[in-house]
Amino acid sequence: MSADGSATETNVPVSLLDTDLYKLTMQNAVLKLFPDSQSEYKFTNRAPDMLFSRSCHSWVQRQVNALSTLRLTPAEREYLENNCPYFDAEYLDFLEKLQLDPANQVQVTFVPQSSIENLAPIAKRQKFDRSEQSGPDEKNEADDPDEKGLIEMKIQGPWRECILYEVPLMSILSEGYFKFDDTDWKDDLEAVETLAKEKTFHLMTHSQCSLLFSEFGTRRRRSHKVHEAVIKGLIAGDREWASSEDGKKVLSLKKTPAAGGLAGTSNVHFAMKFGLRPVGTIAHEWIMAVGAKEDYVTPNTRAMDAWEKVYPPSPTSPLHTMLTDTYTTKTFFEEFVADPERALRWNGLRHDSGSPMTFARNVKQTWESIADATGKKLEEVLKGKKVIFSDGLSIDGALEIWETCEALGIDASFGIGTNLTNDFHRASDPTAKSKPLNIVIKLKRIDGLECVKLTDDTTKHAGEADEVSRVEKKLDDAGRVGA
Repeated sequence: MSADGSATETNVPVSLLDTDLYKLTMQNAVLKLFPDSQSEYKFTNRAPDMLFSRSCHSWVQRQVNALSTLRLTPAEREYLENNCPYFDAEYLDFLEKLQLDPANQVQVTFVPQSSIENLAPIAKRQKFDRSEQSGPDEKNEADDPDEKGLIEMKIQGPWRECILYEVPLMSILSEGYFKFDDTDWKDDLEAVETLAKEKTFHLMTHSQCSLLFSEFGTRRRRSHKVHEAVIKGLIAGDREWASSEDGKKVLSLKKTPAAGGLAGTSNVHFAMKFGLRPVGTIAHEWIMAVGAKEDYVTPNTRAMDAWEKVYPPSPTSPLHTMLTDTYTTKTFFEEFVADPERALRWNGLRHDSGSPMTFARNVKQTWESIADATGKKLEEVLKGKKVIFSDGLSIDGALEIWETCEALGIDASFGIGTNLTNDFHRASDPTAKSKPLNIVIKLKRIDGLECVKLTDDTTKHAGEADEVSRVEKKLDDAGRVGA
């Protein structure tokens, strides 16, 4: 359908695999360990001054409805069988038969600006939450399609199914906003591709072809077509840099094979389409759910143990990178070093909030502690271990972190998202940025239990205030007892 709802528009996402790999790896784990769990998710717009029109809401609703038409194709199943050997036949059978039910599992509500506390200040709007209310606003013929307001979303149903909604819902909402409500930007796919290529050249040149990075931008992309153009540009840049004058010069001086470049993409659909490696492992969602179910008794440890039941660790496993900040990195590192042998089984640690430089230094100290505890040399412990940075990275920011990690002697890689798939300037003023949406969808409840996320950045905390305070106190008390 077109913007007015005609039948010529192509719905997005275009595939069930147009999502991040970690949604599939977690879905498989949910199917194995928590097949009957019920979930509820909460959508948050962290910049509620960025309003949506009724036209945008109508388009978003149509895209959400169309999620029910997506099916895993035979070619996609074959791709997963060949490229993701950690998925067994049981899971692939489930995914092949899966039909999402957004009509009963997803509620998308338009909240007119006039009803938001009589045009309250932004500070008050941030507290406005309709997620506990039932039923969307009724639309009538007199509604103005250009009327502005907020869009609220609520996802509820079996965890094994609803786990797949987060990424497509966010990408749909972002695309709708820039299709209808912020159109002061140029939809120039050639320029998008060129910019992605230039960013790859910049990373390779300034890191001497040593910085390894992946594309992580599905959730907040400007559009599906922009995302595809970015992927094309990254691939072209990765390939063409080596034959450029800078590339030839750098590579001729290297004594060992170059370790940097484009490692892959978190988007499974584009990985399949362009022959890239799909990358990803665990999101906060898994650790939040396990933490709630275990009442936050060593929640990171319980989450890792549960993960290992589904995915046995190995020295080369691509799925054993642990997200470290769900309950603050302080809590994580306390749990991590408590069992050095388990720590050695995990190949990576991912940073997603707080100071990346401090985190890098803490990681080095942690591995030194584990080396001492196990009687191993630090070089032996660090072999095959990697730190992944993914918190709102820019190109220059990634380079700065990489330099710190190089000085510390730890191997790092980078997941760069919004800076790749939603990096635009205003058409009316090329010196001004066209600001991306700042939206998140987080697990709110699992089997009726409130879920929380603490992190090292208090602005990213998630959960009911009373439960957040209770969990903070419980984890703080546990840390003091274990100290």
